[in-house]
Amino acid sequence: MAGRGNKKHSYNTDENMIWHLAAYGRRSFDDCDDNESNTIINQRRQIEEFVANNKNIIIEDYYMDDGYTGTNFNRPGFNRMMQDITNGKINGIIVKDLSRLGRNHKEAGKYIEEIFPIYNLRIIALNDKVDSYLDPESINSLIVPIKNLMNENYSKDISKKVSSAYVTMAKSGQYVSGTPPYGYMIDPNDKHHLIIDEKEAIVVKKIFDMALNGDGRIKICKYLNNNGILCRKEIQRRKKKKLSMDPFDVLSESYWGTTTIGRMLSSETYIGNLVQLKTKRSSFGVNKFVVKERDSWIKTENTHEPIISKDDFDKVQKIIKSNEYKRNREPSSYSIFNGLLKCSDCGRAMMKQEDNRKKYKISNYFCSTHLRASNQCTSHKIKTSELEEIVLETIQLQVKLIIELDKSITKLIFKSSKEEYEEEYKNNIKVLEIKINNLRDMKRRLYEQWKFQDITEHDFKIQSIELEDKIKSLTKEIELCESSHLEAIKKIRKNEYWINHYKRNRKIKKLNKTILNELIDSIIVFEEGKVEIVFKYNDEYLNLLHYLESEGVIVDEKMGSRSLLKTIV
Repeated sequence: MAGRGNKKHSYNTDENMIWHLAAYGRRSFDDCDDNESNTIINQRRQIEEFVANNKNIIIEDYYMDDGYTGTNFNRPGFNRMMQDITNGKINGIIVKDLSRLGRNHKEAGKYIEEIFPIYNLRIIALNDKVDSYLDPESINSLIVPIKNLMNENYSKDISKKVSSAYVTMAKSGQYVSGTPPYGYMIDPNDKHHLIIDEKEAIVVKKIFDMALNGDGRIKICKYLNNNGILCRKEIQRRKKKKLSMDPFDVLSESYWGTTTIGRMLSSETYIGNLVQLKTKRSSFGVNKFVVKERDSWIKTENTHEPIISKDDFDKVQKIIKSNEYKRNREPSSYSIFNGLLKCSDCGRAMMKQEDNRKKYKISNYFCSTHLRASNQCTSHKIKTSELEEIVLETIQLQVKLIIELDKSITKLIFKSSKEEYEEEYKNNIKVLEIKINNLRDMKRRLYEQWKFQDITEHDFKIQSIELEDKIKSLTKEIELCESSHLEAIKKIRKNEYWINHYKRNRKIKKLNKTILNELIDSIIVFEEGKVEIVFKYNDEYLNLLHYLESEGVIVDEKMGSRSLLKTIV
């Protein structure tokens, strides 16, 4: 490392100088830092014993990273400490030893030699006898880079041992993959064994049942999200922040996605097998992981109770392979409209045919019944380019209508902007609470008047009852106000999921399979040159329209149509 030993600290040598130090501690299970001396508690105790004998040192704050590796510096405690250094809150760092700062010798050296000197920080490493203030040479001596290099080599060696231990455990059928898959939880009596989570298992069975019935991943996601079934990530977020588990009480940040459903449908975990250690670090000290070759995955069978039968699981795998085959076929036989495009007369799918002869690329859709038996239905022919243009324009129009609908609903419910509504709601509650407090003060004064015989007991009782009735009335107003507010919020949040499908496509300029499956239920092609596009979320859409009409809002005629008909010119 360039410039080693050349950087000198220009400290004020006043013995009465007060040091505001950051006490930093770190323990990593990956580094096998689980011995008694390396616990966060003991690191802190050792630092406090040292500070107790040095009256000019004040611990400004403790920055502890429990369970974080020392091979990189992306740690919450360390980052917070660096922020406080930048803000001038502290002028020194104290650690048990240099390995607590980090085991990557290049990164540790960069901080010690280049970054810390910029802020004139005093560095104290107790076990390494480093004190950049009392002994400046201790931080610049050769022993520091040697220790950093030793720390890194130690961490590499331990990393290999830990990886080897995980392999042994995985081969023996023990669960070593961290957060358990959806549908399972860690056995409280054995942290390396999975047991069924009965509530989540019901959802897993529903997902596989829908897949067996031919439902795609998007339809499965829609069912789960619309029915308020929270995904694992959202459940963990709400538990961590102690939020309501009612799906509509709190705005969700995470939803079921097609990738998650696809991963679950192909996971052997649900038939009682474990397939583990499928990824590895791209390099030492880096948090980026890459997928290993399938041959190196570790599979063990019958390690825990299954949720799905082997027979059903194999059927789902055949469906998945069939769908993958269709997606990978040549464009001439597969397109983004497959599964959506239907003949208006026989109801069968429209099939794409392309002709690349004579240097002209001709692409059309025909009724599949007509192609197989021309006497049973007419061709219903439509050019691919015309179909794509119609569908794109119609989706663009529908997106605009949905956005306007959302604005109308929000304006109706909140009477103004959401922010103004929230402010008005809080002010109303505040005014009612002030009125209640004033009435209670009046009751106290009334009681004093009676005690001092300024009014009779009869008058006291009558007036007390009147005041108490007013308090009860105002309390009911608060309850009604809070109830109305909660209902308004629920109405908005209940529709946010499907409306967001349209909002995120507000700038759509090109069609793809994902957008079509997300927004469109079917596309009906008529023989006379008309195309009818039926959009998804019809029930939700109609419910909002009925709500608008019930509130006296005049609904645009375009808004009332969920099946848009367009004639080919």
